[in-house]
Amino acid sequence: MSAMSLTKAPIPNRLGLGIQQVRYLKRRPAYPQAYKPKLAPLSHPKKDHSSFFQRHLKEWLGPRNMRGEYYRNKYYYPPQDHKPRYIVPDGNTVVEDGKVDVYDNRKVGSDKRDPSLHPFPFNPYCKTASVIPSSLKDKIYEEVAEKGAHVQEVAYRYGIKIPRVEAIIKLREVENSWEQKNLISEELQRFSDVMYRMFPLYEPPVQAENLTEIPTPHKTLHQRFLTISESEPFGPVDAAKVFDLKPAQDILNDLTELKHDDNTESSHKEDLVIGKQVEGDRSLFKFTKSKSGEVGFRYGASRRDRKKDRKVGFDRTGSMVYI
Repeated sequence: MSAMSLTKAPIPNRLGLGIQQVRYLKRRPAYPQAYKPKLAPLSHPKKDHSSFFQRHLKEWLGPRNMRGEYYRNKYYYPPQDHKPRYIVPDGNTVVEDGKVDVYDNRKVGSDKRDPSLHPFPFNPYCKTASVIPSSLKDKIYEEVAEKGAHVQEVAYRYGIKIPRVEAIIKLREVENSWEQKNLISEELQRFSDVMYRMFPLYEPPVQAENLTEIPTPHKTLHQRFLTISESEPFGPVDAAKVFDLKPAQDILNDLTELKHDDNTESSHKEDLVIGKQVEGDRSLFKFTKSKSGEVGFRYGASRRDRKKDRKVGFDRTGSMVYI
């Protein structure tokens, strides 16, 4: 008998060309060169059929206690020292004797990365938001609510945006009302304390926010083409007129200048006409003069409250409002 060849014959196709059958080897998952995962040992060389990823996960989690908690994994419990614990590719995930719990190797990623503030190794510009300390919140509420300081004064003193200062005052008033009504339970207070200790604290002189940041108007998200001559001047004021917006300098002046609004009775005078109440009527009608189009909705016009293409704008403080 003649010896059989080990190579398979070409498979003919419709064009008459031969296609050689190729067997590929088993592919392995690709990892960065700086990351060398450790694998947990097999419990039995023949009976344990754990895959590569299962052994890797077992090594990453570490041992469990009687309650099912991975007590030796430093990422299992939430941090309570105002320092977030982000996973870093250094292999130091399980807390053991002799291992350093602080990540000092900065070869992976950028040199400017701080593992307690930057969650992604290769993106140092993404930073964790900080929480305002309780002592600073008490001081802001005391200056605004009790001493009568203006919100803009407090915002520029501590480097906090105006909407955030207003939110602090509003939430503190809600918290005080809940304390008087005994609505704050132990579970809610414990949850608040745990979440407060998870995030880094805000430092006013170092982490001051940009108070002159102008929100992007909705009208500028679409391109507009204008044909002008080469010698014709065209500046930011002309660009604002094209988009039917206020100039950027005027918006900055409104944000930075301190203005006290005197809400007196003379500035809110309205012409009021009281209707005649007939015997048997339950209510007394009052009529005020107003301009058509500024109050209420026009009869027959459809309301666009639930439309997906509803126009959105921004006010001076950057809050989103519907147009």
